[in-house]
Amino acid sequence: MADLLIDLFNAYYSARSNKRNTYNALKFEQYYEHNLIELYDEIINRSYEPRPSICFIVNKPVKREVFAASFRDRIIHHLIFNYIAPVFEKRFINDSYSCRKGKGTHYGIQRVNHFIRSCSENYHNDCYILKMDIQGYFMSIDQSLLYEKVKQSVVVNSGKINGDIETILYLIGKTIFNDPKNGCIIKSKTSEWKGLPPSKSLFYAKKNKGLPIGNLTSQLFANFYLDEFDHFMKELFF
Repeated sequence: MADLLIDLFNAYYSARSNKRNTYNALKFEQYYEHNLIELYDEIINRSYEPRPSICFIVNKPVKREVFAASFRDRIIHHLIFNYIAPVFEKRFINDSYSCRKGKGTHYGIQRVNHFIRSCSENYHNDCYILKMDIQGYFMSIDQSLLYEKVKQSVVVNSGKINGDIETILYLIGKTIFNDPKNGCIIKSKTSEWKGLPPSKSLFYAKKNKGLPIGNLTSQLFANFYLDEFDHFMKELFF
C-alpha cells in the first residue's frame, strides 16, 4: 500500500493546483503531510467518510446549484480520477466534449464547423442539426446503475489501472453514494434558488439519484454514464 500514499500525495498536488489560495486548501496545507497520512490511514482502515460540502448558486454562464466538496475530499476525487480517467478516456468518442483535456469550446466549434462544411459541401447544400438535451441530467443519474457500470469497467480494465482495485472501488462507492445535502453548509440566500428548475437541484432529486455539480468525479462519471449512448448515436448517424 506504499504506492497508495505516493498516489495520495500526487492527488494532493493536483487538487491544490487551482485551489491553493482558498481557506480550506491553506488550512489543509499547513499540516499537509500529517493530513495526508491521516487520510491514508482512513482509506486503509475503511473508515473514510466524506466531509460536509458547501452549497451555493452560480449564475454564469447559466444558473446552477453547486456543491463544493471539502478540500480533503477533492484529493480523493483527484485520486480516483488519476486512476481511472486514462482508461475511460480511451473509450469516449472524439466528440464528447464535457470537461475533457483538449476538448473545450473552441475545439467543439471547430468540429461543428467541419461537419457543417462537409455535410453542406462547403455551404452549397442544405443540412440539418439535431439539437437534444436530457432534462436534469445530473440530478437523474441512477447512482446504483452508475456504480455497477463503473465497477464493471474498472474490473475489466484492472490490468491497465495502476492501483489496488478493491481500494479504488471502495473510494468510488463512497463518492457516488455520498449525499452532499447531509450537513451541507449553504452559502447562498434561499432567494437565489428562485428560477432554478427543480430538475436542476439535488434538493428535489429522488432517493439514490443525482450527482453534485462541482465535483471532478461527477464530470467524469457523467461522461461515462452515457458513453454507450454516445457510441450508439455516432454509429447510427456516421
